[in-house]
Amino acid sequence: MDAVRRNPAIDWVHVRHEETAAFAAGAEAQITGKLTACAGSCGPGNLHLINGLYDAHRSMAPVLALASQIPSGEIGLGYFQETHPDRLFQECSHYCELISSPQQMPRVLNTAVQHAIGRSGVSVVALPGDIAGQPAPKEAPETALVTARPTVRPGDEEIDRLVELIDGAGKVTLFCGSGTAGAHAEVMELAGKIKSPVGHALRGKEFIQYDNPYDVGMSGLLGYGAAYEATHECDLLILIGTDFPYNAFLPDDVKIAQIDVRPENLGRRSKLDLAVWGDARETLRCLIPRVKEKKNRKFLDRMLKKHADALEGVVKAYTRKVDKHVPIHPSTSPRCSTRPPPTTPSSPWTPGCATCGPPATSRPTGGAASSGRSRTARWPTRCRWRSAPSSPTAVGRSSPCRGTAASPC
Repeated sequence: MDAVRRNPAIDWVHVRHEETAAFAAGAEAQITGKLTACAGSCGPGNLHLINGLYDAHRSMAPVLALASQIPSGEIGLGYFQETHPDRLFQECSHYCELISSPQQMPRVLNTAVQHAIGRSGVSVVALPGDIAGQPAPKEAPETALVTARPTVRPGDEEIDRLVELIDGAGKVTLFCGSGTAGAHAEVMELAGKIKSPVGHALRGKEFIQYDNPYDVGMSGLLGYGAAYEATHECDLLILIGTDFPYNAFLPDDVKIAQIDVRPENLGRRSKLDLAVWGDARETLRCLIPRVKEKKNRKFLDRMLKKHADALEGVVKAYTRKVDKHVPIHPSTSPRCSTRPPPTTPSSPWTPGCATCGPPATSRPTGGAASSGRSRTARWPTRCRWRSAPSSPTAVGRSSPCRGTAASPC
């Protein structure tokens, strides 16, 4: 463990629970771009890591997970809390191995780190407790770690074919994913030159939507705007750095070209007319000087108008006169606490409003306690949904939701 903690390539995020640790490590890795590590104890401890590791792996976040294992002499014998992390984490990792001797640790750890950084995903090292407690090798080999990703340039033949497709299409749409990170300027330059609307997948939003005069929104289950129309009404759709999973939202009657640095993503979601294996930024740098500038921007302007109209509808639905909507708008719902009011003065519960929070507490004293009623605290003045009840049993009856003690709102 000391050798792992001293590794300069690993960022440690200190939290108190394994599931939180895995999600925190994935978030840290996505924000910083650096390898981050998390760890879990044996049995149910490392099982808590699995949700966060799946999320990190699918988000291509470099994460190293140390999954503790039962004593090595007990593996395979149904020992207390025995699991097999070297099998359990296979589907959410690029590398998953079990350490069986201290001599393995330096090289296995380096291999795990190289996989996580080089392939942008999760590596898991399962470490039995008795092995972890032994001294680390005194002469561990020093191995240089990868620190930067290479640039993958497509061949000239693929670039020439993509140029032919773009020059031969009257209407072109770009649809971008997280693979466009660092390529914002190139995407904008290409879109401006060929008068193309630019849509994006959810994970491409943070990299492509800002400072984008060609933005037509997002497609998919969380889609909005005119991205769907732009991808279906074009002559050529270019997918850039996206493994967009909702193939039902992709067209099947237009030409499609896809640019991706991961060859396994090419053609996985739709039938392609051209697959271009390369880094998004470098591919666009090679492409932009070769394509002819388009003069007609009718398609682009029409999609931008559709997008503006769609956004106007969203703005109206969520921000204008929401207190007058029928049925009532969720963000201004006058719901109060769903717990029933107290029946005895000793109950610690105090009526509260979900919108405004609980009122100031008060304790039953004097005549209020002797009469079986608690002194009612006044509602905050900012709460316009209900007035102060005259007694605990009246909670809800004077509010707009018309709840009762037996069926509160």
